[in-house]
Amino acid sequence: MSEISMPRLSDTMQEGTITRWLKKAGDEVKKGEILAEVETDKANMEIESFDAGVLEQILVQEGETAPVGQPIAIVGDGTGTKQAAPAKAEAKSEAKVAQPASTAPAEVAAPQSATISREASTAGNGGRIKVSPLARRIAEEHNIDLQQIQGTGPGGRIVRDDLQDYLEKQRTAAPQPTAPAAQPAPTAVATEDAEIVPLTNMQKTIVRRLTEAKQTVPHIYISNEIDMTDALALRQQFNASAGEGGVKVSVNDLIIKACALALEKFPEVNSSYKDNQFIRHKHINIGMAVDLPNGLVVPVVRDANIKGVRSIARETKALAEKARNNKLTVNDMSGGTFSTSNLGMMDVTEFKAIINPPEAGILAIGATRKVIVPVDGQPVVRDIMNTTISADHRVLGGAACARFLQEVKRLLQNPYSLLG
Repeated sequence: MSEISMPRLSDTMQEGTITRWLKKAGDEVKKGEILAEVETDKANMEIESFDAGVLEQILVQEGETAPVGQPIAIVGDGTGTKQAAPAKAEAKSEAKVAQPASTAPAEVAAPQSATISREASTAGNGGRIKVSPLARRIAEEHNIDLQQIQGTGPGGRIVRDDLQDYLEKQRTAAPQPTAPAAQPAPTAVATEDAEIVPLTNMQKTIVRRLTEAKQTVPHIYISNEIDMTDALALRQQFNASAGEGGVKVSVNDLIIKACALALEKFPEVNSSYKDNQFIRHKHINIGMAVDLPNGLVVPVVRDANIKGVRSIARETKALAEKARNNKLTVNDMSGGTFSTSNLGMMDVTEFKAIINPPEAGILAIGATRKVIVPVDGQPVVRDIMNTTISADHRVLGGAACARFLQEVKRLLQNPYSLLG
């Protein structure tokens, strides 16, 4: 018999929500077969079985959330399927043993079963308070009486968000001035005039990480303009030679290659800051922001500096397709050392992106537009693109950012250098 635990499917994942079980209790499973789909802080991913056998118990139901490492199912030889219900009832009975009247109710030691380990405390009126392990730890750290919290998780379970909401309200609560009796206090917007849209795990993580990035990372912004006329001409030649059904190269593919080669020349940009030291990465892995209906993911093109433009194009298209189909893996989204964010296709001419920690920089790419510029004293129409690097000022100064952008500009204005 083996337990299937909630895996850590991303470097920032703390918990996952089961969105769909593809197997039910009693079904046979093969090694490597997909058991369930789980929503993480970054995307929807799949959980596979590492053993063959019978899915004896499902411990976390669809719509329920479990922290990383908690058992969510049991795979065995099938004998445990019939025993699951009595065992669970017995465990529940043991959990409700009355405490002596002379002492405060002590927390019942949780058995190894995942569903019982997620139950929390006993309320003062004898009823049970359901609480996740993470929420319990937060409550203990802040001395919060769980009886004051209204759980919003499955079955009224108190989850981490409930504790964080409670703490946020405590921090922001302030005495309000008493309004004169003749003046009614302002009222909130009526519920029929607004729709409450709960955040997905991915959106919660985006909110948290972007807030942390802006609050803890000192951003510096450096911009320049790049003449993309020759790069666009090269791209057209590339795509014409690819033929029907061949891999088409995008402007973003050329920019990823240019950034990778520039990082090779200026390795200080390919660095991170952590614990009062700089970490200079040996590999050049470029993240590319992909917009999804629920938020944003950043899959990574690994070792982009040693890959050809067509290989990069093939990889970026595959990653974008996996992102749209919620098929990205942990490996697809981890290990980035620099990122790009392109809004040019949405007719955005210029913007500033937020750094994706622990990376030291991200390049924001605007639309290419026709501009009249002087060439040898004559007005000429050229394709001009704005770019802005957002950099961690602890790692990079303005001059270092400018040199990096100059190299990206040189490469894109001499695009055949990208093919070497």
